[in-house]
Amino acid sequence: MARRRRAARQRPRHGRPGLFGAAGGGWFTGLLHGDTRMLCRAEVRVNGLEPEPATVEAEAGGVLRVRGLVRGIPGPTEDPAVELLQTWTVTPGVVRHSLQLGTSLESVEVEIEIQLTADFTDMAAIRLSRFRDPSEPFSADDSTLRWRDGGRTLTVAAPGSVAAGQRLLWRGTAGRGRPFEAEWQAVLADSEDAVVAARPPAARRVRAEPSGALGLLLDNALDDLAGLRLATRKLPDAPFLAAGAPWYFTLFGRDSLWAARLLLPLDAGLAAGTLRSLAAFQGTKNDPAAAEDPGKILHELRSKELVLESQGLRLPPVYYGAVDSTPLWLCLLAELGQAGLDDAAVRSLLPNAARAVEWLLAAAGAPGSANSGFLSYQDATGHGLSNQGWKDSRDAMQFRDGRQADGPIALSEVQGYAYQAAVDTADLFDAYGEPGGRALRDFAEALQQNFRERFWVEDDGGPFPAMALDGHGDPLDIPGSNMGHLLGTGILDASEARLVADRLLSPELFSGYGVHTISRRAAGFWPYSYHCGSVWSHDTAIAVRGLLAEGFLAEARTIAEGLLAASGSFGHRLPELFAGITAGEAGHAVPYPASCHPQAWSSASAVVIAQAMGVGF
Repeated sequence: MARRRRAARQRPRHGRPGLFGAAGGGWFTGLLHGDTRMLCRAEVRVNGLEPEPATVEAEAGGVLRVRGLVRGIPGPTEDPAVELLQTWTVTPGVVRHSLQLGTSLESVEVEIEIQLTADFTDMAAIRLSRFRDPSEPFSADDSTLRWRDGGRTLTVAAPGSVAAGQRLLWRGTAGRGRPFEAEWQAVLADSEDAVVAARPPAARRVRAEPSGALGLLLDNALDDLAGLRLATRKLPDAPFLAAGAPWYFTLFGRDSLWAARLLLPLDAGLAAGTLRSLAAFQGTKNDPAAAEDPGKILHELRSKELVLESQGLRLPPVYYGAVDSTPLWLCLLAELGQAGLDDAAVRSLLPNAARAVEWLLAAAGAPGSANSGFLSYQDATGHGLSNQGWKDSRDAMQFRDGRQADGPIALSEVQGYAYQAAVDTADLFDAYGEPGGRALRDFAEALQQNFRERFWVEDDGGPFPAMALDGHGDPLDIPGSNMGHLLGTGILDASEARLVADRLLSPELFSGYGVHTISRRAAGFWPYSYHCGSVWSHDTAIAVRGLLAEGFLAEARTIAEGLLAASGSFGHRLPELFAGITAGEAGHAVPYPASCHPQAWSSASAVVIAQAMGVGF
């Protein structure tokens, strides 16, 4: 996912559509649906007064409760006499807003007014603070308002409302023990070119119910993930998780695959759906503008071109600019096959696997570069992603002295994914009587040997695998969290895995709350850097997962406990990332100002934390 995430500053709530807001006086900032902000204003007043929010609380099932006080209506004492409870309930295509006004007064005449404004601004424009002019309803009466913008429609139904135009108005009487209630709902319809739609959440299958902070984290994570569940219009019966809300509410190769891998112990159907959805868009031709190659798995899917002029990005609707999506797809398919939970899905995807293998072998074997034999990337267009691994900001790949790495770049973790994909897919092919296993094992053996010779470097802390090789074949000489992704892939031997485990838990990488993206000793380290000092929830969880796979149970638990402690600073949820301030520097995890949440792979990380704590699924 692109560094474009920096623009997100408010917390979206569950479901599709999404409610976009922050606690405060004017907390509502948008009602989002299909990469479009439908409503940009829903301003509530009671007797002409704006309620003062006291609490904003999320509940399971896409419910948000905002409790506020109307301080301008006097009572017999100095205590506030009027409370307004607003409940927003988000379901696919519909948002319901109910209002309940309670009072300590014997009787008070009530007038609740809601001013609505629709603007139909695309998400890409919102990220750049470029907003459209408000739209006028094309139809309005006492209880129904309708807007239309191209193929998108918004209908507001407000039973009992007595106002027309762009406002809703209810009048009545409230008293002690006799609240006044009103409700309206917004029905949102996609344009015909929409590529994804919401899917109902899967039933939970948690065999052991943890309690305390871990139980809260797991409950919140599963609730958040239920609101990210989508399917493409092309395959409505193949669910996947959107990468995150609101900017990434669609199918992403890397993100959706990792989320499905982390959740495989709970939901094999999600893994199968993710694989099938991505296979439906598998590359068929060589198209440099889209970074497409035959057999390659996409990076992201949208209904139209994504343009971010300030960042020089212009991505086509189906964009393949990720070097890791294809091996990760193969890894998940093999893991689904190993689990034996959906034989039919695995069999149906074997032709796609054969094409993905062809891409894998061809991409790694490309001659004529310093990194021949490794999977590497370089944007050929000038308007695609300059970095095409999970650390995709422009400054993510750097040397100890802060110099930026030139492309083509070969990432260490991607070689680990490729090794695991080759070995496990070879076993899968053998199990299903498919050819190609020998070529994959030969590829894996050569890759492992080349990796050992080229990626390992040494500093005063000992040997470690570099984050990447630059375009000249030089290893980046500073430790980074990427090495944690190598654990469990099989590319490391036991002694090498031990070195990685020790380095991950060293003070230069482990903050006490999670793993820094880059060593604290790097010249470019900054705790508030997006990829050069922060802590990413999923990145740390992948390291925990790898430590468990390698048998480092105590080390895995130590890091998992840090991530669990960090979640307590965010309402027992895991954000996309947080600042790299250590536990010794602060008694709680410090937010990264532009972090998105919920984020699929971050929420799915709760499962790994539970596994490290001994919870069985």
